[in-house]
Amino acid sequence: MVSIHEEWFCTLLKVITDSFCQDESVSIGTEVNKNPVAAEELLELCADAALDGVATSDSSEKPFFEIFAEERCTQPSSRALIEWMAEVDGKCNFFDKYNVDCSLEIMFLATLREHRHKRLGRILCSTSIDLAKRLKNGPVSKMSVQDLGPKYSNMAARKPVTKVPKICQALWTSEATQKIGKVLNFEVGIRVSFDDFYYDGKSYRERLGREVFAEAAAIRLD
Repeated sequence: MVSIHEEWFCTLLKVITDSFCQDESVSIGTEVNKNPVAAEELLELCADAALDGVATSDSSEKPFFEIFAEERCTQPSSRALIEWMAEVDGKCNFFDKYNVDCSLEIMFLATLREHRHKRLGRILCSTSIDLAKRLKNGPVSKMSVQDLGPKYSNMAARKPVTKVPKICQALWTSEATQKIGKVLNFEVGIRVSFDDFYYDGKSYRERLGREVFAEAAAIRLD
């Protein structure tokens, strides 16, 4: 495990831009893959998530995804993708399901096309689970705004989170990631069809050109 610094973070964002924003199912369904500005807004979400580290539950507050979509997305594509995440999360509230107050969420899982089919996605997810378990002993490495580079230097610093994750959760949006979840013993909380989600008059399935569904899944960390 290595700490993320500016150079590493820029490399990670390039992988997300070139891979996730082009090939991931919801990115295609909402046409993020055709909108570079929308992709940039998703990178800002990545930076936010990297600073936060974990997600905490507070029923009195609006979910973070909804706030980000409303306040910081200027593009319909990026807003639609984040609203999809919020909607599916809302259909299966893992905080309530597992009676926990903190979760580590696997987001924007991606590998470059030339490095696929090498089990890298599985390794990333397995490593994320191991990291989440280690957080009970304190932060593995503290991340600052400076680690994100000058592009995100205007972001507010985060207060240390004292809670530790009790579950790891993810939205699996492809057959490949669903296989990863199954191998790693994630429990599927809900399955949704891309026939039921629309962007600009077309269902996600129409843009994908095949029948695809997504899963919200989680695993206990004890």
